[in-house]
Amino acid sequence: MNDKTKPFRPGDAVDALGETEGDFVLPLCLPKPSLLIGEDLAMIVLDTIHGQRVGLPLSPQGAADLHAVLEEALRLLQARDGGSIQ
Repeated sequence: MNDKTKPFRPGDAVDALGETEGDFVLPLCLPKPSLLIGEDLAMIVLDTIHGQRVGLPLSPQGAADLHAVLEEALRLLQARDGGSIQ
């Protein structure tokens, strides 16, 4: 988060999608997402290329599962590019 960006406050966030059905794709997001973790909720905060901030609410277990999936994906990408598999 840079100095110009206000902290992400889940209570002030707006549900931009409402009750929608089906899949959707977020706009391209910038590197270095933020992670907020509480007892019952984890929130991944992404900054889009359009200057918007998107919060993805997850359970703590969901955040741990996402970490495991991304770790495996990165491991496979490194192996494909000739890197070592750890």
